[in-house]
Amino acid sequence: MPWSNRKSALIAAAAALLIANAGPAPADAPPEIDPLSRECIGCHDGAAGPDVRVNLRNNASNKTMHVHSFDGEHPIGMIYQSYVSKQGYKPISPQERNMIMVNGAVGCLTCHDPLNPAKGHLIKSDKNSALCITCHDK
Repeated sequence: MPWSNRKSALIAAAAALLIANAGPAPADAPPEIDPLSRECIGCHDGAAGPDVRVNLRNNASNKTMHVHSFDGEHPIGMIYQSYVSKQGYKPISPQERNMIMVNGAVGCLTCHDPLNPAKGHLIKSDKNSALCITCHDK
């Protein structure tokens, strides 16, 4: 499948999930791996692709509480809006259309575009922590 068709299919799948699950999840709901992140992790198992460890959590009051942690990199499963009111986080600008959150939760596609051939498949450059400061104050 050509790259443009694959990207369109990915965007359509994300949109379908967002529409089907339009209601936001409650703050501090038990974290789940969204279906799009599950697809990513399915290949990043150390055999088919580089191993990615999952750090799944959703407790804005206790940043160290991990429901299911495998020494992961960036945590996923957090309902982002519940973190915005906490110190160190900020609202995401409407211009950040590439940041996909399913039911308001951070997942793999929040920061990664699997169709971007650049290192890390990031949705935008992280030079001078540009990607990180989209959500974090520092």
